[in-house]
Amino acid sequence: MKKLKLLLLILSLILIPNVFASTQTQNRGDFDNLGVNKHWKITDKNRINVMKTDKVNADEKIYDFSDILTDEEEKRVYDRFMDFIRKTKMDMVFVSINMPYVNDSDIETFAADFYDYNDFGLNFKNYSGVLIVRNTYEQDPFYNIYLFGEAQLYFYGDRTENTLDRIYNSFHSGRYEEGLNTFIDDFNSYYDRGIDSSLKNKFIDEDGYIREKVVMPWLAIVGADLLVIFIVLLILIHKNKMVTKKLNVSEYFDKSSLDFTKKNDIFLREHTTHYTVSSSSGSGGGHSGGGFHSSGGSSGGGHSSGGGRHG
Repeated sequence: MKKLKLLLLILSLILIPNVFASTQTQNRGDFDNLGVNKHWKITDKNRINVMKTDKVNADEKIYDFSDILTDEEEKRVYDRFMDFIRKTKMDMVFVSINMPYVNDSDIETFAADFYDYNDFGLNFKNYSGVLIVRNTYEQDPFYNIYLFGEAQLYFYGDRTENTLDRIYNSFHSGRYEEGLNTFIDDFNSYYDRGIDSSLKNKFIDEDGYIREKVVMPWLAIVGADLLVIFIVLLILIHKNKMVTKKLNVSEYFDKSSLDFTKKNDIFLREHTTHYTVSSSSGSGGGHSGGGFHSSGGSSGGGHSSGGGRHG
């Protein structure tokens, strides 16, 4: 009986897939239905990117294709990721790959497509989330952190760059759980501090791009209006002083000088206010912070990232 129970336990471990991590991919579907969130428009330009992107279960959060974490490490990291997700209402994803590449932007394209085309951040505002990629390609190992949605406001610039520096020794030495724990600790701390003060006048639009809030200069507008009124009053007062005084009362009743049927509408001023957002292009633009920048992926959605580290 004990042997039977042991056999069943072994079979369950073999047959039941990990709930916290996986390297299994799913079928993308046919050419016209690629299993992508309808928010992202599939075009002839990005269809190939979608088909090249592995489809995974977005609930697993850890995708260790390079097999650099043990099962126990994956479980511990997964639990900490889930704590972060529940706390911040932002997704958190780790991917390890072994991909030959020429430019760092090749890894960025992979990361952005992996996040967007697998519906990460789907349940959060503006698809908010954080994705950290480790490429174990032997000739040029590389890692970087990519930010989506509201995560760009909390972990912008120096915050991401500092974390990339802090985990370098751990990643370089193959101590990946240690490095990921530092990453989680840092990002929990940054979240607790709130949005960086330099971004208080920014917001994330529905496609994931950082935009500028336009603040109307109400004090200047009111001041200008008062100045115009004051000038108009001065002109009217000056004209009133130039009126010739009449000595006889009858002179005030000169019918030829009066016309009660004539009406003049004097249009003094028109003032219209409106709000606009910045006209940044879909490709985004560079931002300060040691290589930190924001740009768009092939889906058309925006994201930000650190400068990345080699080694």
